[in-house]
Amino acid sequence: MAHITRFEAPWFLQISKKEYKWTVRANPGPHKLSESIPLALLVKHYLKIAETTKEAKRIIFSGKIMVDGRVRKDYKYPVGLMDVVSIPSIDKYYRVVPDNTRFLKLVEITKEDAKYKFVRIINKTTVKHGNLQLNLEDGRNILVPKEKIGEMNYPTLTTLKIELPSQNIVKTYEIKEGKYAIIIGGRNAGLHGIIKSIQYANYKRAKYSIVTIEQKNGETVQTNLQNIMAIGDTEIDPNFGVK
Repeated sequence: MAHITRFEAPWFLQISKKEYKWTVRANPGPHKLSESIPLALLVKHYLKIAETTKEAKRIIFSGKIMVDGRVRKDYKYPVGLMDVVSIPSIDKYYRVVPDNTRFLKLVEITKEDAKYKFVRIINKTTVKHGNLQLNLEDGRNILVPKEKIGEMNYPTLTTLKIELPSQNIVKTYEIKEGKYAIIIGGRNAGLHGIIKSIQYANYKRAKYSIVTIEQKNGETVQTNLQNIMAIGDTEIDPNFGVK
C-alpha cells in the first residue's frame, strides 16, 4: 500500500489532518511504521525544501538525499530515531532525535557530526565459526570475530557510536550510573541528563527496571530501562548535535 489516510498515519507526523485525505505510507525497513517518517514527508514537511509531494519525489529520485551516508531514492523510505539525513548539494545535515512534544524531530548538525551515528545493541547472537553478531536497533548488524569477542562483547542496550557508512565502532556508552543519557520513548521522550540511579527488576528485565535521570535544571524524571539511550560519559557526546 503506497498511501494511508491521514487519520491512520502516526500521530506525531507533521502533516495537516484536514488538507488531504491521503498521505504517504512508509515502506517496511529499519524502523517501524509507527515510529518512522516517510522520506517524502520529511523532505516536504520537516526540511521544507519542497512545496508538494511531487516536488519532494523529484528531489529524492535525483539522488540528493542521503540517509546514514547512503543515497536513498525511495520516497517511502522510513526515516527514524538517530538516523542522519544529509543533503550535500546545499551542505545541510540533520539528526533525527527524540522530542518531548512531537516524539521525533530533526536537529541540524555539522558535516563532521554527520559522519557518526548512535545506535543501541538490541541483542547478540552467536553465528557461524563462533563469531558474535551485534544486532542493532535500526536493523543493521556488526560482526565481531571470535578472537575479539573478549574485548567487544558489550552489554545489551549499550550505545555504539559508529562511522557512516563503514559501521566502524569509534566509541561505546554503557548504561551506568553517572553516564549521560537521553530518553527515547514514553511521555518523557527527548529529556536528557545524568543517570542518577538504576533500579533493576528481577533478572534485570528492561521492561520493569526503572532509571532516574537528573536534568541540568536539577529536576529528575523516571522511565523504564528500555527507553534509555546512553550518549556520553559525563556530558553529551560532542558529535551528537543536541545541546
